[in-house]
Amino acid sequence: MGRVLTVQSVERLKPDPARRLEIPDAGLQSLYLVIQPSGMKSWAVRYRSGGVPRKLTLGPYPALDLATARARAREALQKVTLGHDPATEKKQARAAPDPAQHQLLGVVEQFIDRHARANTKPRTAEETERLGD
Repeated sequence: MGRVLTVQSVERLKPDPARRLEIPDAGLQSLYLVIQPSGMKSWAVRYRSGGVPRKLTLGPYPALDLATARARAREALQKVTLGHDPATEKKQARAAPDPAQHQLLGVVEQFIDRHARANTKPRTAEETERLGD
């Protein structure tokens, strides 16, 4: 069992140059402060989904402070209680196409149709479209 982490204790913890450290937070079960040998610190939640151990990285410290890390960990653990897997959801969200990128591609296609194809020879329009890819 770990100790209750505080802002001061998190600041004082030093890396081990030989290995990665995972410091459990007794203030919230399943929350860990991960310290890399390089000195980088981040927050993670360990849980089980379908009987399989899983780990969800919440974000880097100090960009994600202790209070926010605890709040995000609680949210993730609530999702686990409801039968969801937050780590899988995070991966799926990253893989999902960005709506802004989709919209931009539509604008590019409209430009090619309205201006490049309408105002140039077909060969030039094809070349313009090819360069847009």
